[in-house]
Amino acid sequence: MPYLYLALAVASSGVSGLLYKKVSSFSDSRTASIVLPALWFIPLTLVFLATSLLTGGLNFSTEILMPALLAGVAYAVCSFSLLESMRSNSFTFAIIIINLSFVFPILLSVIFLNEQTHLLQFIGMTAAILVIVLTNLGQGKGKNSFLAIVFALLSSLGNGLVDFAIKIQQYGTPGEDSNSFFFFTYLIATVICLAVTALLRLTRHRPRFTESISKKELLGCALGIAACNGICFFAVGLLANHMNAAAEFVLITTLSIAVSLGLRGIRTGERLTKREIISLVFCAAAIACQCWNLI
Repeated sequence: MPYLYLALAVASSGVSGLLYKKVSSFSDSRTASIVLPALWFIPLTLVFLATSLLTGGLNFSTEILMPALLAGVAYAVCSFSLLESMRSNSFTFAIIIINLSFVFPILLSVIFLNEQTHLLQFIGMTAAILVIVLTNLGQGKGKNSFLAIVFALLSSLGNGLVDFAIKIQQYGTPGEDSNSFFFFTYLIATVICLAVTALLRLTRHRPRFTESISKKELLGCALGIAACNGICFFAVGLLANHMNAAAEFVLITTLSIAVSLGLRGIRTGERLTKREIISLVFCAAAIACQCWNLI
């Protein structure tokens, strides 16, 4: 089963990344980038409310509410920052920062949850970092603006904190009440987005969308992100019961990159470049370091 959870996390993460990029092109203002996440937070809130009520009711314990508060705030900030980062001209440094989000839950789990992490796993994490730098170096476009760096950092930290909050919930109530945790997470994220939107509308900042987008296409992409994010984060929670943060997030990150490089080669029919081959070697090293510790 852990391999199934891992496969679901990798696949859903990859698809959601493509959908985020597409949705970011629909936004024509920062207010719109705040409104858009609510379109996938709301259905996720309703889904996990229904599953919570069908599986024993909502859990209002501190072990559920506190990590859900952290995850909800972080998820709202992450989604807005990611859309803004993608909407603006991206550049190499920003792309690398966003992709390094997996480092945060690993370090936070070691520091605050006293999670035991083998030296070999840190070596694997270093290899994964090198992969991200190699695959993205020189790929970005645009200017090195301070605001772009801020959005990239907020997005990376926000995503890392969501993953860490999932670890906290599983640490406090292992294998229990995940539905309640995700319901409160998405509810809090929804409330934040709608509250900020209402506040901006009072100051006459209205959301603007590109004219080329249809409501049907926008809704379809939003529901696609909802499905991918719901599956991805739920799978991350299930994986947390089978491996530590270093193994979990390094495997998800490196496998996603390896699959992406492989699909790119198949799609274009071109041979992999020397840099891409080196990246795959580092991917294999990172994966081997984590798997060795799991044996």
